[in-house]
Amino acid sequence: MDLIIDVKTREEYYIDHIEGALNIPVWDFKFYLDFLKDKSVKVYCGPRGKRSEMAVEFLQDKGIDAEEIPTEDLDDYEHVGEPMVTAINYLSVKPGHEEEFEEKVEDLCMKTMDKEGFIGTKVFRTTNISFGGGMIPGEYEEIEVKPTKYVMLTYWKDRESHEKFHDFEEIKEGFKEIMPHICVTPHEVFADIIH
Repeated sequence: MDLIIDVKTREEYYIDHIEGALNIPVWDFKFYLDFLKDKSVKVYCGPRGKRSEMAVEFLQDKGIDAEEIPTEDLDDYEHVGEPMVTAINYLSVKPGHEEEFEEKVEDLCMKTMDKEGFIGTKVFRTTNISFGGGMIPGEYEEIEVKPTKYVMLTYWKDRESHEKFHDFEEIKEGFKEIMPHICVTPHEVFADIIH
């Protein structure tokens, strides 16, 4: 029996996948080669199929028996998944407060883990400016971003779960502990995952 692997991101997989399929994002296959050796795998992604093509090429180059499930055949399988909403927090931290802020954010994330409707979190710290991404002409050079900016993503089954989360006393305290390190009023938006 073939092992079916969904090569989309974890968030895309959560929303919709073939029932029983494993989730290994295409860029993570290098970490699963020992697990996949001697297995026959079928991979798929979304309607365009680019990531599944990449996965098949990579796996076959590594000697793994892999084939793509054609996009036109995906509807032949039973699909499962659940809704997900993302809350995105934009935070700017006072210079010199980064280390303590990151500790407090990690503590806050740990307090969130067992809350009803919570699905996961990611926290990003900006490092420098990408000239290419902004289409800025000229020489590439490192420019530090000051104050240091952070993006905190939390994933939820629905907006109601997220809003209830803010009512917990320990969560309110967690937010209060990060506020002395903030230098610009933070803001939060909701986003739906589309890709």
